[in-house]
Amino acid sequence: MRDLAELAACDVGIRALALMPLPTDKRNQGQAEVPVVVQGVIVRPGEWLYADEDGIVVLPQPA
Repeated sequence: MRDLAELAACDVGIRALALMPLPTDKRNQGQAEVPVVVQGVIVRPGEWLYADEDGIVVLPQPA
């Protein structure tokens, strides 16, 4: 995660393992609408993530 101060001002829950002040290597490659694994949990396209100070929950539809 980068830009901690800017992200802290947002009204959205954010979780990261660490700060990384260095930019990423941009290759203009990527995939969209594919499942990803976040800390061992599969998050599929269309699912909703809700976060607060205590953790994150993944739901199949808006709460």
